[in-house]
Amino acid sequence: MSPGFDQNFKELVRQRTNIVELVSESIQLTPNGHDFKGLCPFHNDHNPSMMVYPERGTWRCWVCDNGGDCFSWVEKYDDVSFYEALKILAEKAHLELPQSTARVGSVPRSNIVEKTSLFEVMKWAEQQFHHCLMETAEGEYARRYLIEERGYTEDTIRQFRLGFHPDHWQWLVNRAQGKYAEALLSEAKLIFKKEGHNRYSDYFVNRVVFPVRDERKRVVAFGGRVLPGTNSDGIAKYFNSPESLIFTKSKLLFGLDQARQRIRETETVVVVEGYTDCITAHQFGVTNVVATLGTALTDTHVSYLKRLARKVVLVFDGDDAGQNAAERSLTKFISQEVDLRILTLPARKDPAEFLEEQGAEKLKQLIDQAPEAWNFKLNICLKKFGLESIDGQHRILEQMLELLAASPNLTGKVREDIILRKLSDRLGLHEQAVRKRLSEVKQKRHSNLNSSPSANESRSIPVTNSIPGSSQETDHTTKDNQLESELLEIIFVYPESVTQIHQHISPSNLKNQQLRFLYQLSIDLTEEGIVPVLDRILDRIDDPDLKQLVVKIDAQAQEKAIHTKIHASPNLHEGIPHFLKHSIKNLKWREEREHHEQTKGLLFQNSQNTILNSDAKELLKKASEFHQKRHQKNSLETH
Repeated sequence: MSPGFDQNFKELVRQRTNIVELVSESIQLTPNGHDFKGLCPFHNDHNPSMMVYPERGTWRCWVCDNGGDCFSWVEKYDDVSFYEALKILAEKAHLELPQSTARVGSVPRSNIVEKTSLFEVMKWAEQQFHHCLMETAEGEYARRYLIEERGYTEDTIRQFRLGFHPDHWQWLVNRAQGKYAEALLSEAKLIFKKEGHNRYSDYFVNRVVFPVRDERKRVVAFGGRVLPGTNSDGIAKYFNSPESLIFTKSKLLFGLDQARQRIRETETVVVVEGYTDCITAHQFGVTNVVATLGTALTDTHVSYLKRLARKVVLVFDGDDAGQNAAERSLTKFISQEVDLRILTLPARKDPAEFLEEQGAEKLKQLIDQAPEAWNFKLNICLKKFGLESIDGQHRILEQMLELLAASPNLTGKVREDIILRKLSDRLGLHEQAVRKRLSEVKQKRHSNLNSSPSANESRSIPVTNSIPGSSQETDHTTKDNQLESELLEIIFVYPESVTQIHQHISPSNLKNQQLRFLYQLSIDLTEEGIVPVLDRILDRIDDPDLKQLVVKIDAQAQEKAIHTKIHASPNLHEGIPHFLKHSIKNLKWREEREHHEQTKGLLFQNSQNTILNSDAKELLKKASEFHQKRHQKNSLETH
């Protein structure tokens, strides 16, 4: 239940939240009839297994069983409490949280900074930086640098909300006085204490500031660049916010909030190495571009990107460092189940330089023609060794097989078969011979790894393949749970039936504690004069596991077309549809069968007496009646 939360306000927030738009902020959804499907972000999903049901306002993964409503999605994806999820969705819906709304019964959070508070202070900091850049004399030199040297227009600067931090170590600390506590600014990684100092100092001093946003367009970090010509000896040219409660470098990409729509349209995402290149690309009209944040692209990045687009193109500078970075990325990503392409720009140019000289259309053409990751490596080998000599062919084969062997996640997959077939064709070799050689290379590599101490240590660590949340999942495979789940399925699609069901089935008749709770909740809502539709049930539940169960039962009801079965069946004399009557009968029969088992036990105890007393006679009568009913039931089922 949700004591302390205004139920009407929760319902208003739910009504104002489009579940499809909400989930689409984080994963790519494709239509599936009236519903939508996509790759689940809560397990290593390869085939879309997550469904979003707009008519019901719910979502569910059919593999890992995570699911719920709009509040559950924010709680799970953002890793926040229900209260914070309510605040986030209320803000998105432009609704002010009622003053009476309180976190009744929650764990005291005096030592824990809420994520919503961090988002708020980061938004405020962005406003301070942007105003300083665009409206003050202190920001004039930074403005000239961005416009004259970087070539950004004022529209681009405003679009990306670029800013500037003046050359003053307490500038932000002072501006926050009376508004935000220093502890909050410190938690947001806006300020820090220098070693040996008691007072706080600002990060990003005398730097142009680039806001970093998550997929919901919330500022979570900043990147800063030292201005050329300033006294910056010994200071790193670029500086990114340290990681915080709301910022993890390996999970975020700069510009994704701006690129998202074009990524959807083209089903292609282009990844460059720096945010200045990303901004330049957008200004030139190549708007499906994002950038890493001072780190190499990680597996986490690619796993996230493949939920948004079919094709991922990594763009590297055309110099030696870019070429080396491209080759290093191959081993990590060649096994990813995504159309991964690699593009190194010609003439040793970076993306901004190339766009200035060649223009957007030429870059788009190169992106479209970018080779697949394995083919990129093959092209390098062909240029280096050539196919003319036996030695050249042998070297190419060995380098390509070393690449495949170094990608263990590729072993046994269809992707590996396709690459081997194409490689054999390109080198003019028998595929069987290439496969045999790959096995030898893998065996040799495996032996070398096993001989190292670190490998032996790693083998001693147990590996688990448990799906998140599965340990808490209620077992619904038993016959008892199936009967009770079916009753809840009927209630969820035919909530007006609760009163009729309650006349025959008591909550105490249900054995499963969670299902019993949901049935009782449906009865309570009905007695309050509220039809227990799915939204109203979810409104009264805060427990994420229970919400998952509700969505699972509802999804099963839709899958079984319970609604059609209910309304297609003729009504009996009691006004109850046949399908519902059948479910009630099954539950009542279970109760009678269990009562009969108790009767048998009591009869056995009485069998020690030679003379039957009145109690024993009554037990025999009940046993006889049970057998007659069972015979009638079996006769009906066989006809």
